[in-house]
Amino acid sequence: MKRPVFIVGCPRSGTTLLYSMLLAAGGFAVYRKETFFYNVVRHFPDLRGARSQQRFLKHYLQGYLGKVPGMDVEPFVRRALAECRNPGDFLPRLMDGITRTQGVDRWVEATPAHVCHMQQITAAVPDAVFVHVIRDGRDCALSTDRQQWLATLPWDKRRSLGVAALFWEWMVRQGREWGRRHTRDYLEVRFEHLVADPHATLNRIGRFIDHDLDYDRILQNPVHSLDQPNTSFREDRERAAFNPVGRWKSKCSADDIKLCERLVGPYLQELGYELAYPDEQLSSRVHAHLMRTLYLSDLTLKHWLKTHTPLARFLIRTSVWAEQPRADEGAHFPKPRHSVVTH
Repeated sequence: MKRPVFIVGCPRSGTTLLYSMLLAAGGFAVYRKETFFYNVVRHFPDLRGARSQQRFLKHYLQGYLGKVPGMDVEPFVRRALAECRNPGDFLPRLMDGITRTQGVDRWVEATPAHVCHMQQITAAVPDAVFVHVIRDGRDCALSTDRQQWLATLPWDKRRSLGVAALFWEWMVRQGREWGRRHTRDYLEVRFEHLVADPHATLNRIGRFIDHDLDYDRILQNPVHSLDQPNTSFREDRERAAFNPVGRWKSKCSADDIKLCERLVGPYLQELGYELAYPDEQLSSRVHAHLMRTLYLSDLTLKHWLKTHTPLARFLIRTSVWAEQPRADEGAHFPKPRHSVVTH
């Protein structure tokens, strides 16, 4: 089999779009776009006993991961579980089994949050390659805030967009720091480039992952977000010129933009994004400094506790596996194909 591909990034960065493009290109196993596996697996420190295996099966199969249109997932899950030497082995064994059955030669996984678990993934999948999708932090924060995924402190409720921007910076830094140490297995891709020049961007990705990503062929097989954009702004779908790039310019107030740029402006500039208010950075303002210190430290501490201590079992929610996807998720995935696109 060819090397597995992990698409990672801050949520709402465009990972689903790239995942859909890879599936449309052919040659990849079709399962689900996000498993959250390495974010959740520490809740199951030992899968060797019958009781722990049954507990794992219950959590894994009861939700959307166990209910994939056109596929009976349970036999694959049971076989992979029986072959595991440790919990981290489960996902590659599951995906290898599905890949062989579908008659293709590689698989792709696209949980954005796995950007925080790349070292753990590499230990379990040594031949994995990572494509890190990075999007303008203001657009990413706007979309994340629209989903209401992040909790804020009571006094920061009106600054939720700024909190989402800090989350974006923290997530992007996680991926880039790992990538600097593993340049051969890591590629950064800008969401804006993927939208504006998909031919060139997909050619670059294709060379990195060793896969033919012909954009014209991809357009002939539109699946999932290529057919129905996975957007937080559903009202924009019907517009003739749907464009998710630079949405913050029209949907954010000037005060919200200034807040985001005070909090993450230097990192936006480091990544090459221009600021709307470059003369009003005021990064030294006490409240902006306190927000950065508080929220970034909190994210770092919680992540360390989840990955290095037994507290992981109490800090990690498995309920994400039981949550049902939105109506537009799953319906536009291709059915498993047993033929391989010739490259």
